[in-house]
Amino acid sequence: MKKIGLCTYSASFFMKAAVIHYFLTLAFFGVQAAPANGQGILDKRISLTVERETFKSVLQKISLKAGVKFSYTRNTLPEKEKVSLLAKDETLEKVFISLFDPFDINFEAIGSQVVLRKDKLMTVMMTQGQPGLSIDINFKQVRGTIKDVTGSPVPGVTVAIKGTTKGTSSDGNGNFQLEANEGDVLVFSAIGFKRTEIKVSGETTYTVVLETDEKALGEVVVTAMGIKRSPRSLGYAVQKVDGSDLTIAQAPTIAQGLMGKVAGLNISQASGGVEGGSARLVIRGNTTLTGDNRALIIVDGVAINNDPMNNNANNGGGGAVGTQQGADISGYNDWGTGLNLINPEDIESVTVLKGPAAAALYGARGANGVILVTRKKGEKRKGLGVDYSYSSRATKVYEFLDFQNDFGSGLVGSMWTADQGKQFPVNGAGKRTQIGTYSGSYNAGDYKTGAFGMLPYDNSTQAWDVFSFPSGLSWGPKFDNQPVLWYDGVERPYSAQPNNWKAYFPDGNVNQHNVSISGGGDFGTIRASYTRDDSKANILNSNYKSNIFNIGSSIKISKMLSADITGSYVNYNRLNTPPVGAGAFMAGLAYAATRDYRPEVEKMNNFFPDGSQRDVGNSSNFPAGSPPYPYYSYMQNSYWNIYKNNTTFNRDQLVGGIKLTADLTDFLTLIAQGSIDHSSDGTEVREYPKNIQGTTGAYKQASARNMSRNLNGMVRLYKDNLWGKQFNASLTGGVESYYRNDYTVSNKTNGNFISPFIFALNNGANAPDPAQETRYAKKINSGFGFLDLSYKNYLFLQITGRNDWSSTLTDGSNSYFYPSVNLSYVFSDGIAKMQEALPWLSFGKLSLSYAETGSDTDPYSIFNVLNTVAYNGQAAQTFPSNLKFPGVEPQRSRQYEIGLNLGMFNNRVNVEVTAYTMKTFNQILTNSLPQSSGFTTVQLNRGSLGNKGLEFIINASPVSTKDFTWSISLNAAHAQNKVLSLDEGNDGLTLGSFFGGSGVSQRVKVGENFGTIYGKDYTYLNGKKVVKRAVNPQNQQLLSYMVNGQPQAAGTQWVLTPNEVPIGNAQPFMTGGIANTFRYKNISLYFLADGKFGGDMYFGSYAAAMGNGLLQETVKERNGGGLPLTYPDGTTSNTGIIFDGVFADGKPNTDVVSPPWYYLGTYTSWNHLGVPRSASVFDNSWMKLREVALTYQVPFNVVKQTKIFQSLSLSLIGRDLFYIFTTIPKGLNPEGVNGIGNMQGIEYSSMPRIRSLGFTVKAAL
Repeated sequence: MKKIGLCTYSASFFMKAAVIHYFLTLAFFGVQAAPANGQGILDKRISLTVERETFKSVLQKISLKAGVKFSYTRNTLPEKEKVSLLAKDETLEKVFISLFDPFDINFEAIGSQVVLRKDKLMTVMMTQGQPGLSIDINFKQVRGTIKDVTGSPVPGVTVAIKGTTKGTSSDGNGNFQLEANEGDVLVFSAIGFKRTEIKVSGETTYTVVLETDEKALGEVVVTAMGIKRSPRSLGYAVQKVDGSDLTIAQAPTIAQGLMGKVAGLNISQASGGVEGGSARLVIRGNTTLTGDNRALIIVDGVAINNDPMNNNANNGGGGAVGTQQGADISGYNDWGTGLNLINPEDIESVTVLKGPAAAALYGARGANGVILVTRKKGEKRKGLGVDYSYSSRATKVYEFLDFQNDFGSGLVGSMWTADQGKQFPVNGAGKRTQIGTYSGSYNAGDYKTGAFGMLPYDNSTQAWDVFSFPSGLSWGPKFDNQPVLWYDGVERPYSAQPNNWKAYFPDGNVNQHNVSISGGGDFGTIRASYTRDDSKANILNSNYKSNIFNIGSSIKISKMLSADITGSYVNYNRLNTPPVGAGAFMAGLAYAATRDYRPEVEKMNNFFPDGSQRDVGNSSNFPAGSPPYPYYSYMQNSYWNIYKNNTTFNRDQLVGGIKLTADLTDFLTLIAQGSIDHSSDGTEVREYPKNIQGTTGAYKQASARNMSRNLNGMVRLYKDNLWGKQFNASLTGGVESYYRNDYTVSNKTNGNFISPFIFALNNGANAPDPAQETRYAKKINSGFGFLDLSYKNYLFLQITGRNDWSSTLTDGSNSYFYPSVNLSYVFSDGIAKMQEALPWLSFGKLSLSYAETGSDTDPYSIFNVLNTVAYNGQAAQTFPSNLKFPGVEPQRSRQYEIGLNLGMFNNRVNVEVTAYTMKTFNQILTNSLPQSSGFTTVQLNRGSLGNKGLEFIINASPVSTKDFTWSISLNAAHAQNKVLSLDEGNDGLTLGSFFGGSGVSQRVKVGENFGTIYGKDYTYLNGKKVVKRAVNPQNQQLLSYMVNGQPQAAGTQWVLTPNEVPIGNAQPFMTGGIANTFRYKNISLYFLADGKFGGDMYFGSYAAAMGNGLLQETVKERNGGGLPLTYPDGTTSNTGIIFDGVFADGKPNTDVVSPPWYYLGTYTSWNHLGVPRSASVFDNSWMKLREVALTYQVPFNVVKQTKIFQSLSLSLIGRDLFYIFTTIPKGLNPEGVNGIGNMQGIEYSSMPRIRSLGFTVKAAL
């Protein structure tokens, strides 16, 4: 472990508790040592680096290097303490002050000898060479808070009275307290910060701001296999996010807390931002065409199963962990992922290992990069500390689509007549009734009535043959507030219902309590925490609750042996998670909720007084003469389904790990680590009986067991002062074994219930079908090693190698080796007098790396296995259609990376730029086979994918004064994925589709960027869109109607491409974020904005709403702002519109059509007829105000008067407040992707835009 700074110390202590032993990382007490006479020898300069060695060992090295001898008594030097030292051309005096200062050791140089002695009750002070005596008297309590330049509290800071043995350290909230005299000098020191001194005056309360040390880039970070290293030694890009940055605005999950804070980390949410939803975390773009591109999550050395819970959130969004070939976006429920069950309040830091070089030691599992999460393990503090936080946020849908409120339900009548009164059906009693899309709506004898009726000239033609539409069309008459008879026999005004969608999206809330207990002293630390989450979603009858218990520690078992122990237990319960995709409730609203739809009527009519279901689709449940239910199955009995048909999900998860470290000698360390992640899931689906007898119900039950286990051992050798005492070296070798075993089983009732209202599998009238079972087992054994070399602490070289043996591949193919090499050159130290020539340059580093990685495939992918199904109540087996090929080899990739780090103006400005290029080859793809083979597909190694990008990070402190600071952090990244090759004769693969061949899909094709959106497009003639006269697609007969006994062309249509063509690409050109923190005394203001720039998305919600006449964009012509139009019945109005294009002969189109004809012919969400899907593809650039926090830290002198609290703060917070700008139509959700798989360019029925406002209270006792 390398640390930057003149001298850093590391001390270990042992503590025994009743249950377990805990270890505390070091704490320091600084005491200024006064140099004595003999200044000549103290002016000598040395360069020396040592890590965690005893005082005797360090003094021996100094003696050899500087030619000095030390004299001291037996008890002068601490026997058990170990220190780390980094000195680069420093004087011995400065080295001794830094080395001995914290341990109250005085030194005096006499000739070539240095005499060491230990002071006790008094401190001898040297003033102009004359000794004096100072005795501490009249002590008073001095308190304060220590912060960094951003205003965040700094825990673990050593606070010492200069020249004495007295000192303390700051607690987890940056608070300190000690006794001191007026005139004493307090010395504040911490790794990564400049040493700061403050003279005690008449005040008793102080706010101390620590500035980043000149070598701040030398801060220790966690790297692969949990090894801590100095960033100056790294030849690859990593980025660290402190736990306080995750929780500053109370991010509910780690994924949401990372948004906009890490360059090159692309995070998308399956539910469009719903609390507790799944998130896709991809580092530096996609590396595989059809496999899983998500990053590996490691928590305290434990590889967390971050697959979607309940194992179905990938449907349409990415197959079983990402495989998405041929997938279709169907509805599914998003229950979240395993990462959601880790409370950000328990996190100390998150380190993102971005490239293969950084993640190479994790093997196949780390091929997509690694996110390392380190949880808090306690800290040294006086007594037992209790920290409590409570946060509450109100979540609210703040923007829907831009609806129109001028016209109600209807379709075909509005294409036949301008007389809006004639469009209403009239019953036998002469009353106007509701207009149904699927029923006749024009009464004139010359108009064909009945289902789908459209044109009298060709009675075989129906509206369904010309346009794609559901039941919720709002192309009907203008609202007039006159009575209309509804399906339930009640007359209501024909009027707009502006908030009818809002009724299904109530306000939600999120409440979290977190309490932690930690203690520490000379014998170690312990931290235990409990978190309670309660959330009510922004859809009806949906909520979740979780209980999270966490414990973490580090212990010193003996002089040589130490241990890190972590564990957590989670109980998670969720009711009716928001659905995603075509099955989402938004889809029903878009399909069926016309602008006059009344949710309260639906709710009232879904229940009989006895509590049984009143089926609104059954006309016998309502008075005779009432029109049929007009909203079809999309909204039918919606409130019954919401409140009576419930799905519940429960997870119990236990995660634990232990790491043993044995420092056998000064040069040999052994490390052994084991971890386990075990979860048990239970899902119940209850369809409540519809009848009063309680028998017409159904019940389904599913359970899952997921277990992953990881064991590894390492041997580490390290030696300093090699080859002329200029080189340091360490060599590490190890082995690892990873095992995963998942099992699921499900079953359901068959037939009505035997016993009323009893939800049990054996309560069906018929015997249940055989249970459906799935198994997933995988094992990887590995061997790895890495060599670290350094020269004068400014030139670093690391070479790594790892070999995996995977159970998912056959012998001969299951072993794969991948090396990496990285180089770091701190040129600001390595080039003599550079900082003299460039005084503004505080730090400069150049890094280079090369790495190879490999990855295997899913289990059961190389041998054919039979599928078990139920047939006529009996178990049966079917042969798979996909031919498995045993010769499949691992996927491989190679990456080159170069980086530049600059610290300027005393590190007030830090800049990091990284460029990389990577090629992934031997892609494991599914290829088509001829039907004569007996199979449809075969899995082979084919294809390659290129990936290159640029990342840019700036951290700056433009203003830093005693009372006011301003810090800013900016990151941006550009990534480009391009398909380089595929199987011979196969130029494209489908990632996923939406509504089949006439819908949209995402494909990969040679020469194109990853994620190209395909769909039918306009055809063009000399740059103009081509149109044609409308024909019946069934018989290609011209569509027309009779005018004065003569046929008149019904209208025009777009001429579309015969096949799907590229209509967009989902890959953003750039992603990034910018955060600002302003602090004035005890008040700080923080805000973060992030965004994506470039990249397209197909918005199915927009297509449906436009085609259905729901949006404001569709009313201009209907309100008289169109062209003159004569309708088939001879009526006229200025409501016409033209398909702006030319015919095949180049003649401009002048045919005027009605608004529904135009919009239904241009936009639709249905699938059986082609429309130009490109009309609903938009550039999806946006920037969002993601986080805001206004925090007030109560002054310590106020807090102390409570005699209860040590610190107290209050924050007002806002999350996802609004989009600063978007390039898409109003109200669409730019983050509303369907699923967390590889198909990220298609939206349909995503949740509307949601924001939250709330507060957080934090207190330390």
